[in-house]
Amino acid sequence: MAERRIFDEVLHAFNRGEIDESEAGARILELFYKGQEHFMLDLEREKRLGFPEVVYAEGKTMADLLDIVARLLEAKGKVYIASLPSEAEVRLQETFHSHGIRSGGRAMVIGSSRESSGELGTVGVITAGTSDVPYAKECVLLLEELGASVATSFDAGVAGIHRPVMSMQKMQGVDVLIVFAGMEGALPTVLASLTDLPVVAVPTPVGYGFGGQGEAALKTMLQSCAPGITVVNIGNSVGAAAAAIRILRAIRRGRH
Repeated sequence: MAERRIFDEVLHAFNRGEIDESEAGARILELFYKGQEHFMLDLEREKRLGFPEVVYAEGKTMADLLDIVARLLEAKGKVYIASLPSEAEVRLQETFHSHGIRSGGRAMVIGSSRESSGELGTVGVITAGTSDVPYAKECVLLLEELGASVATSFDAGVAGIHRPVMSMQKMQGVDVLIVFAGMEGALPTVLASLTDLPVVAVPTPVGYGFGGQGEAALKTMLQSCAPGITVVNIGNSVGAAAAAIRILRAIRRGRH
């Protein structure tokens, strides 16, 4: 139904005979994408998916990154950016400081701010260790900007087996859990054995030696004995936030 609402103006113009089929097709494409030589901006992704386009900064030239951010700000009033190198973060702060900037980990949101109303529901964000917190903060930033409430519990890993149980005491009333863990990545399995909540597991590149860049944690999460865990790729806090938003929207539709 979101796609139909986007198309309504074009379809009505076509039905009235104001535009032909070729022009209608061109206008529909323009609704979705604004193209330049090196990039295509997906302007209506949030309407289609319930989750906005997030600009992946790693590997982009500074000129392209600044151009993309400026055009998205002009079109949407708000830009979400992830995987920011430190130099790019500094340049964005300098260039767009007047627009309002919020940061978390290597993620940044530029543009109109919103109070986190919790209208979508509540996400519990848990980390196994303190080293996982920067990835969790990226996720928290995105969730709050999109209208979710967030409850957090950091450094709750299985090295102290009482800590996962303590972390769950802070999760009263949450709708979904996002769990960040490096090392052997056992925490999501432990938590999923304690609750019927949806669990999104995020392996982080935290550890040492063989498998210490997140590979061991990823394999553990994929081999979990607790059924039904959703696993995203190593360090993919954006994907975890998107998964949680999809779950929250589905829950909200069910309640209405």
